[in-house]
Amino acid sequence: MKILFFSLLILFVSVKADEYKDFDEFWKNLTEMLETIAKLIPLSPDANRNISELIDYYGYPYEEHTVTTEDGYILTMHRIQYGRNKTDAEASRPVAFFNHGMGGCSMQYVNGGPDRALGMMFADAGYDVWMVNTRGTTYATHQSLTEKDSDYWDYSFHEKAIYDLPVSIDYVITTTGQESVTYIGHSEGTTEGLILTSTKPEYNDKINLMVLLSPVAYMSNLTSPLVRLASQQQELIETILNLLNIHGIPFSPVLAALAKIFCNDASSLQNMCVVLLDFVMGFDIYQLDKSFIPVIANSMPAGTSVKEMIHYGQGIKSGLFRQYDYGILNLYHYGTFDPPSYDMQKVTCPVASYYGKNDYFAAISDVEQLLHELPNKATSHLIDYEYFNHIDFVFSKDLKELIFDKVIEVVQKYNPTNPSPK
Repeated sequence: MKILFFSLLILFVSVKADEYKDFDEFWKNLTEMLETIAKLIPLSPDANRNISELIDYYGYPYEEHTVTTEDGYILTMHRIQYGRNKTDAEASRPVAFFNHGMGGCSMQYVNGGPDRALGMMFADAGYDVWMVNTRGTTYATHQSLTEKDSDYWDYSFHEKAIYDLPVSIDYVITTTGQESVTYIGHSEGTTEGLILTSTKPEYNDKINLMVLLSPVAYMSNLTSPLVRLASQQQELIETILNLLNIHGIPFSPVLAALAKIFCNDASSLQNMCVVLLDFVMGFDIYQLDKSFIPVIANSMPAGTSVKEMIHYGQGIKSGLFRQYDYGILNLYHYGTFDPPSYDMQKVTCPVASYYGKNDYFAAISDVEQLLHELPNKATSHLIDYEYFNHIDFVFSKDLKELIFDKVIEVVQKYNPTNPSPK
């Protein structure tokens, strides 16, 4: 298979390269060739489904809704209004509002179907499920900018929190008639939820419970070797990327196709894909479903900016949870020499936190520092499995038993599907 692939690639490049007027045309044709090869490989059908096809296949209703932020980003939200075999579309249901992690998108909450996808589990439990896609992802565009414009990528998770989340939550509340939502975030989705409620405290009243899956705020004890090395060389990396005019990393169909070709069950290189994931996220060979990698790669990484990666790197080095550090320009942006820290005492909505013992991004000590500062803890649960890591919240074979059943149980207490009469 590898010999066939590289032979086709060399032939394709040698014959076609001189015919292309620009790099974009070459890249488009390379993508088409790789996708054609990927379709020859026996994969899970989910590895080639988009979100509407995936949700429809598993028997759920599908809706798309768009909102526009005040700085011009057009965001698509995906909705599952009710679960399987629930035909009363007009019935009022409590809202579960999902936000993805860095490089993620709404697909992470439906991949795998009802037995492992949290969004579908919540729909079956009686919730009206809304899944946001923040700026920079596959499901976001801009009124006047494109991915080729550096200004398109001029944001961090701070802007996602103060622009993307408020307009999305307000739209959901207006559309459904509910007074509040249950906010469920993973990784960067937790970062953004905490920033939203600390910088715009009025949103604490619009969130009846905030669920944090692998809370990322303080990061000084992060243990991912690759990420820690990158943070130590941050200035050099930033300089190189600026020279190359790279300000963001959009979704790559080429990467998705390569993952399908080399990370499938028949590939001798599949274990290399596993090692790469584990090296970054934390090793867990027991819960990682290797067959699931092509399914995830079909939609993720869904896009991220260099600035938000730098922002996280700043947090690793400083040990603080604060706004973006512009250096000497902090005086211009904030009127102070140092960027302001996020005040966790202002996060007054109930918070349920779930974290792992082997999470390379959310170390136990960092999570517990955050928990110590939060004034209204609904529950804090260290997952009872020694190797549970950052990506296990998306990949794990036993997500339902290890964590998701517990999450739904807690949400039912704060946002019940069958509330008691007042």
